[in-house]
Amino acid sequence: MHPTALLSAACAGLLAASLLASPAALAQATQQVTPTQQAPDRVAPVPIGPTPVEISAETRRAQEAASSGRAVEALDALDEAAALVAEKMPLTIRRATFVAEEPQGYGVFNPRDSTSFATRQPLLVYAELAGQGWRQSGDIFRTDLVLDFELRRADGQSLVAQQAFNTIATASRRRNREFFLYVTYSFTGIEPGEYVVRTTVRDRVGNKQSSFDLAFSIRQ
Repeated sequence: MHPTALLSAACAGLLAASLLASPAALAQATQQVTPTQQAPDRVAPVPIGPTPVEISAETRRAQEAASSGRAVEALDALDEAAALVAEKMPLTIRRATFVAEEPQGYGVFNPRDSTSFATRQPLLVYAELAGQGWRQSGDIFRTDLVLDFELRRADGQSLVAQQAFNTIATASRRRNREFFLYVTYSFTGIEPGEYVVRTTVRDRVGNKQSSFDLAFSIRQ
């Protein structure tokens, strides 16, 4: 029996001040995926050498504002400097792990204490993202992300893959940097054994992509 997957994904960008609040999912979708021989896009190579980023003007403005007691202005300047760095950096997965339940916000999650799952048990995945691009429309900043997946045996044999199983578009009045993904994988027709699921994130605004692998086992 070929494995199939029931997939869903949610994505949210949060401000630090709202970490204790329960965020609404900004995008969510679920669909039945049939086996396919088409593998997801591979990760684009990281640029060789550092990418020049000029942030000295913003850091000077932050220093001057902080020295004059203008704390909010100083923070705004540092935010702008950080946004400049994020715009030039590769799309980066800062952390990826299986979780025991749906995360409540950026950094507000309970990691799962095992990578062993029962047959048909959903795999809940939390991942932190950095370097995504923002498209500005008036005073609104928008993201445009696409998720692919591939399920492989531990020996590298590809079992099932799907491009664009979820597309995520968010809109915010801030270029939020505390950004996370929450993905649920539910595989059927999968035999007990060792596996790897690869999640690829493609950023259509910044024209860059990254992926991460999570190894797991299925027990009877």
